[in-house]
Amino acid sequence: MKRARQNSDSFTGGTGDVNPQFLSETVTQSAADTTTTTTINLPIQRIAANAPSQAIVMEVLKIFVQLPVFGDVANVAETSKSINCIFSTRNTGTTNQSLGDAAVFAVARTTQQGAWTAAGSYAYQEFPIVIIDLTDGAGHGILIATDSIYVQVVSAATGNTNNPQFKILYRWKRVSLAEYIGIVQSQQ
Repeated sequence: MKRARQNSDSFTGGTGDVNPQFLSETVTQSAADTTTTTTINLPIQRIAANAPSQAIVMEVLKIFVQLPVFGDVANVAETSKSINCIFSTRNTGTTNQSLGDAAVFAVARTTQQGAWTAAGSYAYQEFPIVIIDLTDGAGHGILIATDSIYVQVVSAATGNTNNPQFKILYRWKRVSLAEYIGIVQSQQ
């Protein structure tokens, strides 16, 4: 029995883009433990859609985030340190965003718990490198139809001007004009 060939368009959204690319950036807080939002300009797709009723948008598959490693717990008042790296299609400046915000599409977080005593200090930090898989299990990612995304860094008690690094694994996808307009409206 012969199996039917899968159409590559089902994985590439009609663009034929089967080879994802990386967008790499480092974001830096404006001052120690200060909520800071950075604008990341997205690549411009210069390939013509070849149809006036279609648009080409970015399909985000995964995000790799390298969060800073914290130093030792330095004094009695320090019991916890944290940092969040929040990816959004909306700029909220210094107003903290959360996963509950409709424009937020990914959050990477690390915390350090510890204690300081006269006998010494200890601390435990989890996952300084976070991999966020935004696919549906069948290789389809989320669609971004804005010219920029915004990465917000929020930290507490680190005492540092933190600078997480990230890579976004993406490819291009062709969508109908009606779907494009709907994505743009939902991401503003």
